[in-house]
Amino acid sequence: MPVAKYNKAYLMKCLGFNVGEDELARNIDNMGLNVEEEDKKELTLEFQANRPDLLSTVGLARAIRYFMRRSRSFAYEVSPARDGDVINVGKHVAEVRPYIAALRVSNMTLNEEQLRDIINLTERVSENYGRHREKIAMGLHDLRNVKPPFYYDAYEDEEFVPLNRRKPSKYSEVVKTEKKGKKYGALGSSEARYVALKDTKGTMSLIPILNSDRTKLSVDTKEMLLDVTGRNREVIEKMVDMLAAEFIDMGYAVSAVRVNYGTRSAELPRMESKTIEVPLSQLDNELGVTIGFNNVITLANKMGYEAALVGRRVRFKTPPYRLDIINEQDVIEDVAVAYGYDYIQPLALPATQQGSTEAKTKVAERMSDIMVGLGFDEAMNSYLTNEENNFKRMRSAVGDSHIKIENPKASTIGMLRTWLLPSLLKNVGLSMHDKLPIRLFELDIAFEFLSNAPQESYHLAAVACYSQANFNDIKAVFEGFARKSGMNYSIAKGSHPSFIEGRCATVVVGKKNIGFMGEIHPEVLTSFGIEEPVVSFEIDLTGWFNVGENETEEGNGA
Repeated sequence: MPVAKYNKAYLMKCLGFNVGEDELARNIDNMGLNVEEEDKKELTLEFQANRPDLLSTVGLARAIRYFMRRSRSFAYEVSPARDGDVINVGKHVAEVRPYIAALRVSNMTLNEEQLRDIINLTERVSENYGRHREKIAMGLHDLRNVKPPFYYDAYEDEEFVPLNRRKPSKYSEVVKTEKKGKKYGALGSSEARYVALKDTKGTMSLIPILNSDRTKLSVDTKEMLLDVTGRNREVIEKMVDMLAAEFIDMGYAVSAVRVNYGTRSAELPRMESKTIEVPLSQLDNELGVTIGFNNVITLANKMGYEAALVGRRVRFKTPPYRLDIINEQDVIEDVAVAYGYDYIQPLALPATQQGSTEAKTKVAERMSDIMVGLGFDEAMNSYLTNEENNFKRMRSAVGDSHIKIENPKASTIGMLRTWLLPSLLKNVGLSMHDKLPIRLFELDIAFEFLSNAPQESYHLAAVACYSQANFNDIKAVFEGFARKSGMNYSIAKGSHPSFIEGRCATVVVGKKNIGFMGEIHPEVLTSFGIEEPVVSFEIDLTGWFNVGENETEEGNGA
């Protein structure tokens, strides 16, 4: 989850009232945020990736004020677009980075702390919520030396003076030589064209890489243009709603900017809110407590919602800066946070019959005991992963048989894992500071989408990391496991992109390949930050678990 640092003095100033540090920390914890570190000057918090509105000090202060019932101001007003505040979108940008939204901020009286917080917000959102500027990138422009209207398109190679530079450079030079150009250049260029925002004087920003020095922000900035670009129109338009609320809470005036897509146009930000109605009975049933109409209004206000009673239902109006609220379940979760999870008591489930250990559990326990006896520690990892870890870091092609998560809230959980080895290698990479050897195993479910249906299979994977690790070591471990579990197997020559060629073998039971073993490829080790050799095996034990439903005696095979 994202971690952000906040200046405590500036946070107190943004709150607008005095509160003791212990009381502040207690309320932050009750809001569902984790205090990672704290000293006299700074506060470091960890929070959910789908709450970019909390990445700035102003946004965090707003949430605390609501939670501590120090604010009941829910309205956010944006003025109509001024004459000339228009962005004309060209045709060449359509295939690269097609959408842009923007807003104008006026009546600004910045100090160093506010300027730093604004810049930090745009950087944090672009890197975390914006998935390293691929999903969202933002630009900040002082309007003193700018002449509207504005133009957004993919242009041929031109010159401009990059931020904090004195001499002009071509777009192509910035992409090749600047640090951010090398990192983000591919996100804003295609076929010798480069995405840029211009005014009538020339380039304001090479997107999503670097602004021009002409529009550099400072404490003397009085008016500012903020642009948001990306490939998803809905996401960037909601983002400017969030940013508009940020500047309104700072006491500045915000006005819209019109974006023209040929014959279509939009004036943004809209400051849109959702209206979600939830029956009070549903709230009570899902939370397990009786809240009452009056209390639920107070709890909704603590989370920044406007709320009203409509018959036996509660109507919630969501804040325009909340990008994470999709349906009534998100609202109910917020009510639970405001109520306090500590006050929701668990209920004992009545027993209707005597229970017993499931046959599959007995098989799993027996096999886990074997691995522990062979000197391995058990790991328990999430079923959720992403294509980067499951395929790309493993030097494996991204197939079409994996199960994807629809509308994931974070880039780290885009699919269900198809094997266990990537998770174990990630564990090893995070444990490189520990004493070697590192020996881990996991016995759990992997998933695939086959024959138009999701399929579950039980896998056993093991890794060993130490300086002298080699193929014979992991072969001996596997043979020890197979012998104690009663497996009739053979080992054949094999090949796998995650393993070193010539140091990999397949495991065969009957005529079926059930897995592989060998020495992990150096490129895979590097991708996980592992500095020592690693040997491993992974096998599909689904047949043993199916047998285990009826037979659990020692030595059963498949």
